[in-house]
Amino acid sequence: MTLGVLSLVLVIAAGAGVGLVLRDRASTAALDPAPTGAAGEGQASPGPSGQGQDPNAVVVTDEEIAALLKTHGEALNSGDAKAFTSIFDRGNATLVRDQARLFANLRKMPLSQMSYETLRRNGRAEDNFGRGVTFTQDVAFVHRFTGIDLKPVSEWYRWTIRKASADAPLVVTKVAGAPPSITGGEGSKTVYYPGPWDIWPDVAVVKAGTSVVLARPEDAALAKRIAPTVAEATTTDLDFWRRNGPPDAAVPIGFVVALAKGQAQLGSLFRKEKAHEAGVSIPMPSWGSGGSIRIGGSRIVLDTTSSFFADTAGIREVSQHEIAHSLVASLDSAEFSLFGKPNWVVEGFADYVATRHQRVAQVRRYQQGRAYLAGRLARPFDGRLPDNVFWEYKNLINAHYFMGNLAMRFIAEKYGEREVAEGVAAAYKARGDDSEAALFEALGVSKAEFEREWAAFVRRQLA
Repeated sequence: MTLGVLSLVLVIAAGAGVGLVLRDRASTAALDPAPTGAAGEGQASPGPSGQGQDPNAVVVTDEEIAALLKTHGEALNSGDAKAFTSIFDRGNATLVRDQARLFANLRKMPLSQMSYETLRRNGRAEDNFGRGVTFTQDVAFVHRFTGIDLKPVSEWYRWTIRKASADAPLVVTKVAGAPPSITGGEGSKTVYYPGPWDIWPDVAVVKAGTSVVLARPEDAALAKRIAPTVAEATTTDLDFWRRNGPPDAAVPIGFVVALAKGQAQLGSLFRKEKAHEAGVSIPMPSWGSGGSIRIGGSRIVLDTTSSFFADTAGIREVSQHEIAHSLVASLDSAEFSLFGKPNWVVEGFADYVATRHQRVAQVRRYQQGRAYLAGRLARPFDGRLPDNVFWEYKNLINAHYFMGNLAMRFIAEKYGEREVAEGVAAAYKARGDDSEAALFEALGVSKAEFEREWAAFVRRQLA
């Protein structure tokens, strides 16, 4: 298993996925500027009412876009399918059908808040000679799962909009996922798009205690079968945190879990990127700016074809692991760092929470840990905590993952489980580059002293 964590930068960037895999790496990044109605690059925002323009000029104003989104959101909230689909090109039967399906799927979701807000605009939205205009408008679907999301979060769409003449209505001719504000690297090509509601013909919504499981129609029976396990994993993780976590830490009490079948589906839910995980937790920034909770919610996706789904114990483990990630995501400072928070902290904590009742020799990566200690892998164990630069180096990923687990076990043994939770909370709340130091400060130990004692612990556990 492996996972990768990228830094979270609000206003400029959003969160990276935290996944659980048995081999390669897992990461997803999306860039998320603060909500704005400003025009996009190369497009000046027209005046409030097009004053001073030729009466035949075609001008799309910010107010016109805002009104379109407002009525669209109101139609969704009121359950008016006809009004919801009325903004889409009637000559494109596929588009209208897909948006009608989206409407039906969203109406099934336990959402306490739904609205559409303006983001970037690109293209020609004004013509002084009376010719029609076509441009793209990025739109944020702002929503909040009831009892799950601490704050509203957003999924980004890119609408292609046409206005045929000065007095013609705006018509949406194409809907796709919007790309990040800044592209590059290996992150997601879209911003939290697509949700299951966008691409599944129907969505089975199954309660799992305070959590909810979303599945395709063909996986509805599986969702019902694993719902008690997901509910148990939720309760177990929350109980751990309530006993040990800082009492003032705002954390969710439930989680959204979507089921994917295979790596292609896993990489195409709430993101668009190549996936290698068995499961992933995707943190989502709170909509808007300000406030102490920078990550409003997260989405968990599990691959039902992974080895974890071979039995109930495996399903419980992967669920507890991803829920542990989502549990503490809301604590993230979301401050920029070059390499992100230390993987040994992030992954070690999630793996510890999921396996803490197992003996060390029962943990899945135990043999990789022994091979690492024996010097049979690409690099020998040198008594140092794994760093993010070499986290996925050659065949070391599973061993590094296990080292993170052992680091948390060492903290629990020497300092106590409360210090595990408090140290991890301190690491999440700190600036990314200061995360490791914050954990050691919370423990009252230097890194050198910690590594020396931890390395001895590792050798005892793997002897």
